[in-house]
Amino acid sequence: MIDAPAISRLPVTTYGDLFRSLPGFNVSNFGQGAIGYGLSLRGYTEAEHGRDIAYYIDGVPVNEISSLHTPNYADLNILLPETVKSIEIVRGPFSVEYGDSNLGGSVKITTKDTEPFATAGVSGGTQGTIRGVGTYSTTQGAWLPYLAFEGYHTDGYRDNSFIDRYNSFNKVTTTLPDGATVSFRAQAYGTDFGAPGYANRQAIEAGQISERSATNPTDGGNKQLENFVANYSSGAAGQELNGTMFVSHDYFNRYADFGGGQRWQHDDRTMVGGRVSKTWTGAVGDDIGVQVLLGSNWRTDFINAFQAPTTARAVTGAPVVNLGLTETNLAGFGQIQIKPTSWLKLTAGARFDQFIYDIDDRITPGGTPNISNGIASPKVGVAITPVKWLEFFANYGQGFRSIDVPLELIGNPGLQPFEIVSTEGGFQFTFDRFKFLASYWTTDSANEAFQAAPGLPVTFLGKARRDGYDIDARYYLINDPQNAVSAFANFGGVRARVLDSAFAFFVPNVPDYVANVGVDFSVATRNAERLSGTAYVTFIGKKRLTEDGAITTSPFSRVTGKLAYSWPEGWTVFSQATWYPGDRLSEIAVNFADPVTATPADIFVSAQPTLVVMAGLSYRFQTAGISPAPNPTLFTK
Repeated sequence: MIDAPAISRLPVTTYGDLFRSLPGFNVSNFGQGAIGYGLSLRGYTEAEHGRDIAYYIDGVPVNEISSLHTPNYADLNILLPETVKSIEIVRGPFSVEYGDSNLGGSVKITTKDTEPFATAGVSGGTQGTIRGVGTYSTTQGAWLPYLAFEGYHTDGYRDNSFIDRYNSFNKVTTTLPDGATVSFRAQAYGTDFGAPGYANRQAIEAGQISERSATNPTDGGNKQLENFVANYSSGAAGQELNGTMFVSHDYFNRYADFGGGQRWQHDDRTMVGGRVSKTWTGAVGDDIGVQVLLGSNWRTDFINAFQAPTTARAVTGAPVVNLGLTETNLAGFGQIQIKPTSWLKLTAGARFDQFIYDIDDRITPGGTPNISNGIASPKVGVAITPVKWLEFFANYGQGFRSIDVPLELIGNPGLQPFEIVSTEGGFQFTFDRFKFLASYWTTDSANEAFQAAPGLPVTFLGKARRDGYDIDARYYLINDPQNAVSAFANFGGVRARVLDSAFAFFVPNVPDYVANVGVDFSVATRNAERLSGTAYVTFIGKKRLTEDGAITTSPFSRVTGKLAYSWPEGWTVFSQATWYPGDRLSEIAVNFADPVTATPADIFVSAQPTLVVMAGLSYRFQTAGISPAPNPTLFTK
């Protein structure tokens, strides 16, 4: 478990900032407008918009199954950092609660119910960026509101990379007579954006084109999302009954050129579903502790997908994709934890996911069969604590990603869900001032699916194996109720190989390592004022862009600093800076050709700006006469 600096006390420019310093994460900004960031864990590529991590916000899945953009596309731009109560991260497919997309791990985000103040803030910075945000909440009354509103604009670093968006988050929570809590929330999000496209790396390096120029000035798109979510929770800790119901509508258009001319991708989907889980905690006899978790979830997506060639956003040819799809995922899961002694914990669990497809292919009617298939995912684990400050652990888990209908199933009617088997073992020390964790893990893929870039074809590389290790350390120089100053370092090394191939050795787009070294602090100053901040350097190893490893990116580094100063009267001033001291063409580098036969001329990039600076001011209004709510916390496992 890692306690991160309070989210509310430090500036967050994008949701990628929430994850960049965490162990094992590789986070990339595509610079292509308001599209999902590249997030990856455990040796999966960040080039596919976080598709190999399962994300949930208040129990609602974020990954878009059967997306026309990329399989299980994940866009967390809908997340307002001000609304986040906690983020729990599980590295690897070891949680029974999350199935589809959990190849690299899972991320569970919980939003705030209430706090005793309202806020208003404004910030701005380089690239013509300005953001305004306001929240309102109170801890008094039968119905407790948490409301947040955001307006945002940036011109972007490259030509035609502007973003305009609004976001409205509205949640109310009440306590029932039996002590259970119920919350209802509704959200409306909308964005329009330009996209500069990807530029040829050789041409930039030769000075033939500017790294800031737009490949196609008419690329871009828009997105509108509305959702309604109801959450129910009852029972004491360890005896909880939780339930979620949700309905969401998402309308997404993107015009993009990935080397073969501009194309229009249109995705209009309505998602409905729910989940329920119950935990029982007790003992067998007087000494053997037992905890049982049972649950199920349901999700149905009603999707209309369309893709066609365009010029300046005008359709110029026959559609490549035109289908209606209803896809349903039904799942059940269970887990038991047993503590036969105080120093030993055993865990065993499994989930079963059933997928039901109803496909209306309007280009080739009857060409793709309607199918129903299921997949089981067993999990087991053991934790040994010989002394209170030392724990050894080992886990085994199977994970999967569902089949993407427009990108994968239509061309491969017999395709089954992509399965992986993962193991890990390690240990951790936990002292008052020092925490250290080290683990070694392996993941075997039955059939590696590779997509060089969204919109390009998906190819299958066969069996693949990933192995790597994670190291995470933190030392508290000062750690008392009023002040915390710590130094941290983490390192994740990965080797990703294609198996049983005479000509291919590497899974493309996987960096050799990701590391962070830095400090963070939150200290009291005079008159109950507070100074908070963090500064860290991220090091990213080279990525092989072809299976033979002949074409690569260069290792590069990124420096991030955040600083905030708060007054008890309610004012806070803050700033943030991100600096690339060297190479700026390697964070986003895409092979537009075949992963075996590509040449250096086939590599396209999206350059990062040398320096991004943001600064702002916020004010907190007390709405209830009690102390502020606890700071948000990040949990990782």
